[in-house]
This record gives sequence, structure tokens and C-alpha cells, in this order.
Amino acid sequence: MQKVSYMGDGTTTEFTFNFPYFENSNIIVTKNGEITTGYTIIGTSAAPDADIPYTGGKVVFETAPTNLDSITIARHLPLIRNVDYQPTENIDPTILNQDLNYLMEVIKDRKDELNDLIEKYAEITNKELLETVLARIDAIHGEIVNIDEKITELGDISQINNDITSLKNAENFTTTGKNTITHQSMPGDSSVELTLGADGSAYTMPADGYLYLAKTSSASGQRVKFTNISSVNMAVSTWSSGVQNLEIIMPVSKDNVVYVYYNAGGLTNQFRFIYANGTK
Repeated sequence: MQKVSYMGDGTTTEFTFNFPYFENSNIIVTKNGEITTGYTIIGTSAAPDADIPYTGGKVVFETAPTNLDSITIARHLPLIRNVDYQPTENIDPTILNQDLNYLMEVIKDRKDELNDLIEKYAEITNKELLETVLARIDAIHGEIVNIDEKITELGDISQINNDITSLKNAENFTTTGKNTITHQSMPGDSSVELTLGADGSAYTMPADGYLYLAKTSSASGQRVKFTNISSVNMAVSTWSSGVQNLEIIMPVSKDNVVYVYYNAGGLTNQFRFIYANGTK
């Protein structure tokens, strides 16, 4: 079968094809494997007496396919008689040639389809030889037997259900398990540098972790403050007693919006988001 495929980009509306056809109904357009609508077929005409009326053409969509759309333009020639020649009428050579060429193109398409089918079955035959299939069946049987033995060893699974319920509530966690879970919420080794904006700027947190700022004051009474706008409001701040480095850190959750207020007039030594251990 004659066909060509494209990927949409959200902008392109015209998609060309260069295989011959006889009429627009011979062209089938699919989008993501489904027959679609909302397009016009514009054929490239051959000479008036050509054996095949169109040498190719283009499909013009009313709305450009998105960059997730797979477009296929294919030729489908039904196996039918287009002309019924009468014994008492003269035969027009152009019509006869077009009729015979139609049948030839149908045969070509069916040959291509047959070759594709033969290739697919050849691949299956090469990959799935009888010995390979039998070996796979034997391996699967062994796995089934092994699983059956393990199920038998489990016996009454009601206790397992009780243990799972307890685990959900963390009742049976060992000291090591509880320490591991606690460690996940602590500051980790991964961080990302941020740019400090104007006083009162808002920052959306990319994950669970900690927001950290180190800024130098230029006089006494200057401050740095974090305000976390969430279901549980939190604010932390620090004030200078002179020219000194002010450091502030606050735990935050993913998608929290934190407002940073400051009037410390010195250098910004560090402003970063530190990921919690469990997020990286």
C-alpha cells in the first residue's frame, strides 16, 4: 500500500504525498490510527489523457495537528470494475488505459500487503521456533510450581494482613526504620541556587525541603524574614545587632509560596533551596 506518515507540530496544516491515485475517495487520512476529518485533498493533476489522473497531491487540514498527533496519508484502491464496456460501443483508449492501470495499481497494492504479511510471519517464525517456545513453556511451568510452593508455605495469610495494617500505622517499625523515615525529611546534599528579588518577592518551592538565605546587614536593626503562605502559616525572621551575616532557614513543602522580606543592605552571600533527603 502506498502511504506516507508525518508528526504534527501545532503549526503545519499541509502534508504532501507523491503516489498516484484516481480520485479523492482513494485517499485515506488517519490521525493517531483513527480515520479523521476536517481536511481537504488537493491533487496534482496529470495530463488530460494520462493513464492515472493524479500524480500526487497534498492534504490541507482546517486546524493544524498538534505535536502529539501522528498523521498517515494512504492510498486505498477498492477491487472493483470502474467501466462496463458494451459490445456495440467504441472503446476510448484513454478510458481503457485508465481502467487497466487502475487494476494494475490495485494488484501492486495487494502485492505490497502480501509482502508485508510474509515478512511479519517470517519474523515470528524466526523468533519463535518450536524449541524456543517449548523452552519458554517449561520455564513458565517451573515458575508456576515455585510460586505455588511459596503460597503453600505462607499458610494462613490473615496474620500478614494484620501486619500490613500495623505497618501502615508505623506501629511495628524498628528503631532503624523510624530513623530512616525521619532522615528522609532532613536537609539533603542536593540544592539549587536562587536569585534574590526585591523585598517582598514570592518564590514557589519545587519540592519538600528547606529555603536558606545568608545576607549581610549594613547597620543595626536590619532584618530578614520568610513567610510561608499555606494551610499552616509559618514565619521566621532574624534581626541584626550591627554589621553581621544574617542566616535564616525554614522547612517548606512542595508548591508552597514563600515571601521573602528584608531590609538588610549588605551582600547576599547565599540564597538557595535545599532538597530534603527523600526528594532526591
